[in-house]
Amino acid sequence: YKMALYQIELPGGSGPRKVRFAQGAVFMAACSAGDQEEVAALLRQGADINHANIDGLTALHQACIDENAEMVQFLVESGSDVNRGDNEGWTPLHAAASCGFVQIAKYLIEHGANVGAVNSEGELPLDVATEDAMERLLKSEIKKQGIDVDQARKQEERIMLQDAMAVLSGRGSVAPHPNTKATALHVAAAKGYIEVLKVLLQCSVEVDCRDIDGWTPLHAAAHWGQEEVCTLLTDHMCDMAAVNHVGQTALDVADENLVDTLEELQKKQNVV
Repeated sequence: YKMALYQIELPGGSGPRKVRFAQGAVFMAACSAGDQEEVAALLRQGADINHANIDGLTALHQACIDENAEMVQFLVESGSDVNRGDNEGWTPLHAAASCGFVQIAKYLIEHGANVGAVNSEGELPLDVATEDAMERLLKSEIKKQGIDVDQARKQEERIMLQDAMAVLSGRGSVAPHPNTKATALHVAAAKGYIEVLKVLLQCSVEVDCRDIDGWTPLHAAAHWGQEEVCTLLTDHMCDMAAVNHVGQTALDVADENLVDTLEELQKKQNVV
């Protein structure tokens, strides 16, 4: 299960910019080929510099992965979002840090990349760094900026709770992620964000909502070993027999330590 990001749509926003798939694909291909003239021409024609593929990767992500420093610089100077996350919350800096590309990481930081950004696993770029030089760079920048890494790792849960409270008060609505169809309920269930779940369940969200693979929040909670979440969802009468697109129930994908608990919860729900 991909613990993908979710969307909260607040009123008054213009929403994500729409581009034709063909144009986006051509733009990504031109960037990957390092053809700056073609990239510039496509941008003049209205291509979205932050166009993302099905995995949420932008051209800047790909340029970082490819260690194409010239394209990284060109995209950033042309307005690419240096803090845009992919479907799993990986920013371009996460990508560069994971690949060990120190000069690219340094350039991104100098141009506003957030060293305290966390992905969907709660990891900072520092947490995915594999090279000593990269770790030194990121630790130095974290110290210089006075970032509290423990607070940064908890930021997603805080933001999700704020968003959920906004929905509860009628100031927003929950929308699934455009690529994965995962909802805030899926993410909170997978990560054990109990307070977020409690608020969302007060918002009359569909407890058996499904992502693109047919997973319900219970599938996510069971798979990632979130016992308290499973109890909460079954108390709200989620469908424990729901199957994903390959015919698996939550019990089929559950962490082995949760099998007995799920069976007991099923018995309890049957009685109710």
